[in-house]
Amino acid sequence: MSNLFKSMAITFAMYSKIPVRNFNWEKENMKYCLLFLPVVGIVEGVFLIAFSIFLNKLNVNPILIAAVLTVLPILYTGGIHMDGFLDTMDALGSNQDKQKKLNILKDSNSGAFAIIGGLVYILLYFASLLTFQGFIRIYILAVSYMLIRAYSALSLIVFKNARGSGLAFEFADKSLIYTNRTVLIGFILLGSVAMIIININYGLLCAISVFLVFMYYRVKSFEEFGGITGDLAGYFLQLAELVVVLVLALAP
Repeated sequence: MSNLFKSMAITFAMYSKIPVRNFNWEKENMKYCLLFLPVVGIVEGVFLIAFSIFLNKLNVNPILIAAVLTVLPILYTGGIHMDGFLDTMDALGSNQDKQKKLNILKDSNSGAFAIIGGLVYILLYFASLLTFQGFIRIYILAVSYMLIRAYSALSLIVFKNARGSGLAFEFADKSLIYTNRTVLIGFILLGSVAMIIININYGLLCAISVFLVFMYYRVKSFEEFGGITGDLAGYFLQLAELVVVLVLALAP
């Protein structure tokens, strides 16, 4: 139980801005870290629903509500996944070889492709949220935060790491692979079923879309980088969230 609590605290400290107690990043303390990444998504989903209901009760302008819900995931996570997305946009836009792309991922400076990619992302996300009517789409989006993080964490365990080092590698290397893999697959099934229960048409579309983005992420990462990294896992997470809001916005 102690190791579970420590793993959960480390995961929330790494992937959210919720204040938690600090623990040493030792193997025993990190065995279940990836298992708790979907739980970080569950809490984010609760915040999304709570803010949506609260702002609607106050009759806040829909444009402002959409803006708040757009920045909420970034504020909640501290931008760690968006950082990976932007770094990946720079690397992909460079048209360099695999090693140089991996070096670009580690570069703390933002290039033109990162800025362009970030602006396009925020604009599409905001515009999509602005079309949401009622709370059905909000509920599905909230569940998708858990589902997408389960896929992202699973990729760190089952896909080859392009570097064989770094934070993503450390999380995967110190985890109980089979235990985490089994639980994460359970989260994926739970999230997919939950979205379909909320609304069979929207839920099924979003569940399939997330899976297809996951497959694209696997193929693209191996083709362009020779494997995955923490930045690429963040890229997948952000891309999948954008696809979900776009699907929800475009679905009749």
